[in-house]
Amino acid sequence: MNAAHTAYATAATHLGRAFLLVGQPDPAMEHLHAALDHGLPGGIEPHLPLLIAEAERCVTRGDHREAIQRWQDIAALQADATPEVIYHRLSAAYAANRAGFGGNQTENALWGDVSKHTLLAWLHRWLQPVLYLEIGVDEGVSLACASGAAIGIDPRPELRLSVELPPTARIVASSSDAFFASQAHTLLQPAPELAFIDGMHLFEFALRDLIHTEQHMAPWGLVVLDDIYPCHPAQACRRRRTGSWTGDVWKLLPILRQHRPDLTLLCLNAHTTGLLLIAGLDASNTALAPVYLEAVRRYRPIAEPPDAVLERHGAIPSDHPLVVELLQLLRQARQRQWPAQQVQAALAPVRERIAAAEQARAH
Repeated sequence: MNAAHTAYATAATHLGRAFLLVGQPDPAMEHLHAALDHGLPGGIEPHLPLLIAEAERCVTRGDHREAIQRWQDIAALQADATPEVIYHRLSAAYAANRAGFGGNQTENALWGDVSKHTLLAWLHRWLQPVLYLEIGVDEGVSLACASGAAIGIDPRPELRLSVELPPTARIVASSSDAFFASQAHTLLQPAPELAFIDGMHLFEFALRDLIHTEQHMAPWGLVVLDDIYPCHPAQACRRRRTGSWTGDVWKLLPILRQHRPDLTLLCLNAHTTGLLLIAGLDASNTALAPVYLEAVRRYRPIAEPPDAVLERHGAIPSDHPLVVELLQLLRQARQRQWPAQQVQAALAPVRERIAAAEQARAH
């Protein structure tokens, strides 16, 4: 790290702290992230007491909605090193928030064809996974779709489940980063064959979840990613200000298309905010981890999704024949125990038909 980077990081940190102290968290986070990107000496740890004190101040004055944002900001700055206590405080703020998140009717509008939970239940029936993995349990509706062994990961110590879970489902109270670091190798046996990623609605969290999940998936497995299509620019803000909120998870699609062209990606026009099906998984592929920081630095400053994302260019109907074709191939791969390279080779013509269908839907 050269002297210029150090000086920039130090100056950005001072600006970030100043903005934080005058109640302007948006520019504060921009400057603090910029400082980290330029190799802030000592990292963010020396500045955590101030960040935590400001979050607790929001709690004390009863502004739980802002407290949610402040705890989330801390998690974004600490990334995979975020301690569980931060997630617990975030969970407590969510539980105490009675004011909602605002936004008008247009900003909170949702649309799509088939409900994501209906689709998820259908995927379970088709694939009958020997083990299902879910990141982000929330009220348990998606986890309840599992008919076999299932593991749900959620850092909140107490969940308000709205449905009864099957006896074969288990919830692990942990952040996904901590789970993959210490428990995944033991608990994800046998390899999951279906996974649903719906955790923190920030793209770098979802990207880490995908990187870690793929390392444990069966070659014929399927990963389903939620929230790829915000229905309004306000829903895609990193700091939540609407009831309907996808965050900037949409950024994963261009990242995957650039760095993982071997994957089969199928975008569905699902209600409420689209789904991305990811197949052709390879647990030995390490292409994403080395470009993670570069991708985060490149995409984090992008404030709004392009019109093509908002208008769902290329999304195909959830009942399109290509979905069944994909599932049939994955089921065949499981029956024949194909390795990753053979699954990807078999998926090549499917990828071509997906590309043609997406191009037709984009016009």
